[in-house]
Amino acid sequence: MDRSAYDALFALEKDHFWRVARRTLLLEILEKELPARRPLRLLDVGGASSLITREMRRYGEVIMVEPDAQTAAFARDELGYDARVGSLPDALPVEGTFDGITLLDVLEHLDEEVPALLALKRLLRPDGLLLVTVPALPFLWSSHDVSVHHRRRYVRHTLLEALRAGGFEAERISYFTSLLLPVLAAQRIGDRLRRGVPEKAHYRVAPPPAPINAAFGAVMDLERALLRRFDMPIGSSLVAICRHAEARPSR
Repeated sequence: MDRSAYDALFALEKDHFWRVARRTLLLEILEKELPARRPLRLLDVGGASSLITREMRRYGEVIMVEPDAQTAAFARDELGYDARVGSLPDALPVEGTFDGITLLDVLEHLDEEVPALLALKRLLRPDGLLLVTVPALPFLWSSHDVSVHHRRRYVRHTLLEALRAGGFEAERISYFTSLLLPVLAAQRIGDRLRRGVPEKAHYRVAPPPAPINAAFGAVMDLERALLRRFDMPIGSSLVAICRHAEARPSR
């Protein structure tokens, strides 16, 4: 990512309704789906701009790998993470295997998904959890995707195909950011119509005014309650709960 994108993400993480709601959703999934034994050994790939890594330490040891050296240094010095500089698929500075791996909004940045997933499969214990999120719906492509160096946006079947080719089976896969999709689609499509899609762009996301931020947060809370019961049929992101394709966990 551009430095402007990283700096903005650090500031947004605590307050922006989407960042807060996403973090809460993912921590709920980890609480339910990680192996029951404690302490665990966890790997967070590419999560230096996220507070999820810090929250994951309630389960045991967490190693975070981040390709940007400055961002990894920030995570070590300011957030207290065990943050190491590395990248998928062949430059992960870790040893041994892990009970859980998070790959949160990372796949869309990679030129080749399958080698990265195969590398993570080798690091995941047979009963371990791989938790993946990606941006969804190619029609939402806009300057936002350019600013954060996305290569693609996914639909459900394209994410499933990548996971299966990488040796994983999705136990559950759902869209999220669904109830607010009309608002987001109007913003992204309107931006594309006004400005086109430039070759380069700066990250321009900022928290909305406080009343709107709170209202949108309440909508995301409602959506999270719905996700406890069933999968959402459409949304601007996808989340997948994955295991080794040839194994089932003993919980």
